[in-house]
Amino acid sequence: MTKPCQIDPAIHVQASSPGSGVPESHLGNPGRRRFLRRLTGGAAGLTCADFLGFFHTYGMPAAGATSRTDKLAAEAVEANADPHFLVYWYLEGGWCGYDMFNPLMTPNHVVDRLEDISAERYRVLKWGEEGYGIYQKGNIRYGYLAEPGRDLMGDMAVLSSMHTGSGHSRDRLKVHMGNYRFKQSEEREADERSVMQAFAEVYGQSYALPSLSWHWWLSDGELNEVQYTGRRGYYHALGPVHAHTIYAGPPNKLKKLIREMQSQSGDLVAREIDQFLQGAHRNFLKDDHLEAVRSYHSARQIYLKLAERGKRLDLDTVENLFADPALREEFGVQPEDELMTYRSVNGNKARSKFSPKTNVQAMMSYEMMRAGLSCAFFIESRDVRRFDSHFSRKRLWREDGTPIGMPDQTEMMKEDLWDPLHPFVKRLKETEIGTSGSSLFDRTNIVLTSEFGRSIHGEIGGILKKDISEEERQKQIGGQDISSHWKVTSCAFLGGKVQGNRQYGAVGEKTLMAIPLMPDGSLDPHYDPVSGELKKDRKPHPESHVPDHGSVYATALQLSDISPKGHGRNESAPLPYIQRA
Repeated sequence: MTKPCQIDPAIHVQASSPGSGVPESHLGNPGRRRFLRRLTGGAAGLTCADFLGFFHTYGMPAAGATSRTDKLAAEAVEANADPHFLVYWYLEGGWCGYDMFNPLMTPNHVVDRLEDISAERYRVLKWGEEGYGIYQKGNIRYGYLAEPGRDLMGDMAVLSSMHTGSGHSRDRLKVHMGNYRFKQSEEREADERSVMQAFAEVYGQSYALPSLSWHWWLSDGELNEVQYTGRRGYYHALGPVHAHTIYAGPPNKLKKLIREMQSQSGDLVAREIDQFLQGAHRNFLKDDHLEAVRSYHSARQIYLKLAERGKRLDLDTVENLFADPALREEFGVQPEDELMTYRSVNGNKARSKFSPKTNVQAMMSYEMMRAGLSCAFFIESRDVRRFDSHFSRKRLWREDGTPIGMPDQTEMMKEDLWDPLHPFVKRLKETEIGTSGSSLFDRTNIVLTSEFGRSIHGEIGGILKKDISEEERQKQIGGQDISSHWKVTSCAFLGGKVQGNRQYGAVGEKTLMAIPLMPDGSLDPHYDPVSGELKKDRKPHPESHVPDHGSVYATALQLSDISPKGHGRNESAPLPYIQRA
């Protein structure tokens, strides 16, 4: 029997500051000594941020002096001329998919009990009332948890047939890394990539802070901090420097990082850059300097763009980030939303993701996109295990038999997803990229997902077979977790390349499992589309399959015009029907 995750109430604290117990790596950009240590490799260790800081302090080199450098470097990063943005919006803990994007219509046996307890399906107390049902918008059928996003469904492709696993840390790692044989406790190898790292490796070179994330791997209270040091679990520094994960934190931390990008162009850095530029032609012949060449070109392009638009990275520009009253009102940002929360899981010490609320993350993402500073964003619910709503069968009713029903995730879903997603999409649609005629939304793909779903039932056959007293048997039946981790889940895509108003897949009303999909996105014809059972004398169609986190990984890259093969180790194929023809 699955043991529920025991989670203590959240403790709100101020955003990170010295002495707060926040790891050093989350207290802003490294100090000068740590910063200079990165340059031990000489010119090859120079990054886009180094060059950008140099340009702001000493000005751009004369165009004529480096014309060959500019030309060759431009060719080296030609792919970055076409802007793309990727946003993962992840609700950690496991949403109830049957009330979300894999809708399931059942009776509510919290109210009407059955003799066969294993056949019972438990729903929220309001199930069947207005606002608590299964609905239809265009081609999309969805549960009440998705009702607040109804007006976005014209731009949305929903994947309703999807299987994952049932472990928090293991399956959230699959969200990042895709589907292949690996152990989370093993060190990540050089050719592995998270989906955001794979994306940023292709498109991140021309951004000062390419890939921003608001998750921290060790916030998971089940992970031993000693065991997961170094490259184990989620490793932030896979791929070239411009693909590395940057933990953004709250607004004041990201501002501090950008300020230090300006200020840390000291004598040693200036000398390295000056020498690099003087010997640019020779450096082009050195493979180990290719990344520095690309970084130089990226910084030069950023600097020129900022100069053209009058948006130099000076202190005024930095201070205006995340401080616009109109934007803060639009995203509903309150002062407490910029705080962090700590939670204890299973009696372990309290952990934090060192991140603000999702509305703040979304506002920061939009501003970084608009300013041309970042292109990849992993937005995540702030509270550790926010959606991990375990519930035992006996808690469905009060002692006098009055129904209580299953935990209701409606308000959490509104706060962490729908309320901030609306202004985010609106702003993306309204913001033009330069004078291209394309909006940010046209060039952005958004993935809405969670690590797994939640059960709405509990099989008691195993308990009935036990050689135990009737009293103990009833105790175990009543204590069974009927809102546990469940491999049946769903996700959704939005964005410029997504064919909206589409839904692919379903779950069986009898089997409760995802029905496999054919290569064109239709249901496997060998399954009953309502019950989800295999038809008599049939086997699963040889071409059908059930998508997984790896399928989402591959599809996110494909929607971004990146061939998934060769970018990371993910083995699952993309879902071509998600993309608009």
